[in-house]
Amino acid sequence: MSDNLSNVTVKVVLPNYNSAAYVSETIDSVINQTFKNWTLTIVDDNSNVETRKVLKNYIDHPNINIIWLKKNKRPGFCRNLAIRNSKSEYIAFIDSDDIWEKEKLSQQLDFMIKNNYHFTY
Repeated sequence: MSDNLSNVTVKVVLPNYNSAAYVSETIDSVINQTFKNWTLTIVDDNSNVETRKVLKNYIDHPNINIIWLKKNKRPGFCRNLAIRNSKSEYIAFIDSDDIWEKEKLSQQLDFMIKNNYHFTY
C-alpha cells in the first residue's frame, strides 16, 4: 500500500434488501480489507426479519453504521441517502451480493491517486 493513502478515507455504501443468505460475506470482505481507513454505511431497505438478524451481528463494529428504513425505497434512494451523509473524499459502492478481494480498496485508491483520477470503476 502506498504512503499516499495515509490520510485517505473511504465511505463504503451498501444498499441492502432481503440478503440474509449472503450479506455476511459481503460485509466481511469490507472488514478484511488491507486498507483500514474506511467506514461502511449499510442502508437496510426494510428487509425481512432474517436479514435484520444478520445485520445486527455488525451493529457494534466501530466502522459500520446501519440505517434502518421503515419503508422500502429501492437501491438508488439508499445509495443517495448514504452519499448525503458522507464526509469522505472517496466513496465506494458495494452490493449485498458482492465480495471484494482483500486488496481492492488499496489497489484502486493507489491507482486513482497515482493517475489523478477522480472516478474509477
